[in-house]
Amino acid sequence: MNSEKFPQIRAGGSLLLAWRIKNKNVLIVGGGNVACSRVIKALEADSSITLVCPEQGLKEELKYRIQQNQIRKWINREFEISDLDGMDMVLSAIDDPVRSREICQFCREKNIPVNVADVPPLCDFYFMAEHRDGPLQIAVSTNGKGPKLATIIRDHIQDNLPKRIGDSIEAVGLLRQKVREVDPDHASSEKRMNWMSKICEEWSLDELKMLNEKKIDELISHYKNNNVPKYSEIISSEGKKGYTGRIIIVGAGPGDPELLTIKATKALSSADLIVSDRLIPKAVFANVTCEIRLAPSKSGETKSEDAQDLLQNWCLEALNEGKTVIRLKIGDPFLFGRGGEEVAFFKERGWNVEVIPGISSGLSAPMAANVPVTYRGLSDQVLITTGQGTKGKLPNLPTYDIMRTTVVLMAVGKASELSKELLDKGYPPDLPTIFIENSNRPEERLIEATVSTLGEVVEKEHVVAPSTLVIGRTVNTLKNQELIC
Repeated sequence: MNSEKFPQIRAGGSLLLAWRIKNKNVLIVGGGNVACSRVIKALEADSSITLVCPEQGLKEELKYRIQQNQIRKWINREFEISDLDGMDMVLSAIDDPVRSREICQFCREKNIPVNVADVPPLCDFYFMAEHRDGPLQIAVSTNGKGPKLATIIRDHIQDNLPKRIGDSIEAVGLLRQKVREVDPDHASSEKRMNWMSKICEEWSLDELKMLNEKKIDELISHYKNNNVPKYSEIISSEGKKGYTGRIIIVGAGPGDPELLTIKATKALSSADLIVSDRLIPKAVFANVTCEIRLAPSKSGETKSEDAQDLLQNWCLEALNEGKTVIRLKIGDPFLFGRGGEEVAFFKERGWNVEVIPGISSGLSAPMAANVPVTYRGLSDQVLITTGQGTKGKLPNLPTYDIMRTTVVLMAVGKASELSKELLDKGYPPDLPTIFIENSNRPEERLIEATVSTLGEVVEKEHVVAPSTLVIGRTVNTLKNQELIC
């Protein structure tokens, strides 16, 4: 027979199991730090614990758990073989190699699974580095070869998991339970499994964690026809019944659709309505099928405020209809994008707001222009500011620092005024600057100037928004070197 047809055996591993010890009798021997950690793990698995240890060897934590009746029975003495009677599992956590071996031997004679702390050859099973989030448990084992490495690997996995993933799993568990209640027939097992699998595959983790009793009831009605609806369909249906909608503020980045985050792309595909900034290019909406409303053209502070009110009211109307609304903003919503103000607006009206960050042109535009905003020996700090502060005024800029790169957003209309302000703050007249017009887009254009010629160059070269201005010694650092980004 062809051996390549079947998987190769990799010997030397352990059989990884989720061992259910609810209401099982677990004996823990010892009273130190290791015993404390073993008690916690056994309690979280809902087992019945007997602890053997003289009082003088007990840690304060164990005394507390005894007082709180979390430990079913405490035996105030050293271990004796009779302590094994009726036990389903033994955890030895004492710093005595000889006694540990004896305990292990007694357990083997009675066929009781045993773990001896820090002595892998005496263990029938290992404790693993574990991450817990509600019903989710992730364990990493090095088969006793490197416990510290296991915790490092566990921490890496933990840091890269979606936030509140345990909520998503809890919600799926409730849905699964409900499906079994409405269709308990054993013959329907395959139908239930396939339908639940499709829900988990087609809904995002963020959507799954939004499941509640009302949404689950709505989903069950689709199960009867073996249909898997989109999350937006459920939200839309809820809206018709008077339930609440969902608002997500999404950063669209500098304009290149490929620079949208994966999370932003998923949000756009789940929307019932997208209320968008006008500067966002059409390419970002290439795969959007829902209604899109663009911000009106505006100029001047009064019209800007009117436009902002209009956009927010559009969002509120759709939310009250139970829709999923995306407020799509250029760049990053919290960097000169009024994202914080919009979060406050919706929260004041009782709406929870999710914010998905975007790549800001404050950092992506310089990179597109081959300008490093920091560079050893030339720049060890970055200032990102705006040319359109409160009521259209320039912000109060700090005095010149030779080691600083200054990035100015929305600077085109204030170029001449900005030039004067920079000179007054001690910026050298010949300090290099560069406008990056329509950064990260096919029509991108780079226009060089100096601090003293900003206004002149904007007028002569017809620089238009959106443009990002970079000022500092790093502007020409990589001028003759190509960059692919």
